Amino acid sequence: MTATLFDLIAGSWLSKSIAVAARLGIADVLGTGPKAADEIAAAVGANPDALLRLLRLLASQQVFALDAEGRFLNSPLSEQLRTEHALSLRYFFILSGEEYYDAWGRMMHTMTTGQSAFPAVFGGSIYEHMATHPETARVYDLAMRDLARPVGYLLARQHDFSDAETIVDIGGGAGEVLMQVLAVHVSARGICFDRSDVCARAMDDGRNDPNVCARLEFRPGDFFVEVPAGGNVYLLKNVLHNWNDDACVTILNNIAQVLRATRPAPSARPPRLLVIEPVVEKDSRSPRHLMNALFQMVICQDGTRERTLAQFAALLERAGLRMIDSQALPTGHSVIVCVAIDA
Repeated sequence: MTATLFDLIAGSWLSKSIAVAARLGIADVLGTGPKAADEIAAAVGANPDALLRLLRLLASQQVFALDAEGRFLNSPLSEQLRTEHALSLRYFFILSGEEYYDAWGRMMHTMTTGQSAFPAVFGGSIYEHMATHPETARVYDLAMRDLARPVGYLLARQHDFSDAETIVDIGGGAGEVLMQVLAVHVSARGICFDRSDVCARAMDDGRNDPNVCARLEFRPGDFFVEVPAGGNVYLLKNVLHNWNDDACVTILNNIAQVLRATRPAPSARPPRLLVIEPVVEKDSRSPRHLMNALFQMVICQDGTRERTLAQFAALLERAGLRMIDSQALPTGHSVIVCVAIDA
C-alpha cells in the first residue's frame, strides 16, 4: 500500500516513539519473555496508561508483538533495541530521537541560511555539546559503538591485515572496530586515538576479552593537530562525513605525514590508510542516500556532504594521499585503501 501524506508526516511521531521505547529499555525487559503492559510499566518506571498506548502503536508497526493473551513480547525488529543484541541499535535510536531529533526540528534554519541547525538549537556542534552534557556523551559513544560493531566484524574478515603490526584508529571512539580486528588478528596491537573524554570513558568501561584489551591502547589527542606515529595500518571510519572538505584535508594531511615518516622493511607493504565511509553514486536516488545528504546539512558541520568515490579520490590527493584500492562492505560502507603519494 502506498503511504499517504498523513502516514509520512506521522513518521516523525513514530520515530520518536521508537526512541522513547529504546530509552526506557522495554526490549531488555521483554528479553525474558512476554509481559503485560502493567508489568512492563512497573519495570521501566512508566505511567501504565501511557505505556500501553505506546506499546499498542509500536506493535501495530511490528515493533514489539502481541501474544494470544494480550501480552507484549519482542519482535524481530525490537530485538535490535535490546542492549546486548549482537546488532543492537538501541543507543543510536536514543541519540536519533533526542539530540538529532531536536536539531531536525529546526530544519527551517538550514533551509533559510544553508547552515547546520544543530548549533542553532544547542549553541555549538555535537562535540561542543557533549563536552558539557555527560549523558549525551555517554549515549553518543554507545551509539557509535552500535554502528561500528558490524563494520569492524566484516572489516576484520574482508581486509588483509596479515602484515599489520600496529593498527591506529583515528577518531576510533570506544575502540569497537579495533576490538573486532584485534580479536581476529592476534599478532597485531592497536592504538585508538580520540578526544580525551572519549578515551577516558572507554578505558573505564571494562569491556570484552582481556586478551584483546591487553593489546589495545587508548591515546587522547586532536586529529586536527597531529595523529600518533608508528602505525603501519591506519583506520579512519565514519569521520570524514562529519566534516567539510577543508577540515577533511587537515585530518588527512596529518595522517599522510606519519605515513611518509614510517619506513617499512624493503619487502613489506608501505604503510596505508583505510578510509571507511559510505560512498554514493553520482546523482543517486536512493532514499537512504538522499536522507543522509540532508541529515549532514542539518546536523553536521557547515559544508559537510556525502561524496562519490571520485570526490574521495580528489580529497585524498589534496592531502598528499593516493587511492590504490576500494572494497565494498555489506554494511553500505566502502574501504578506500590509500598510501602517501611519495610512498
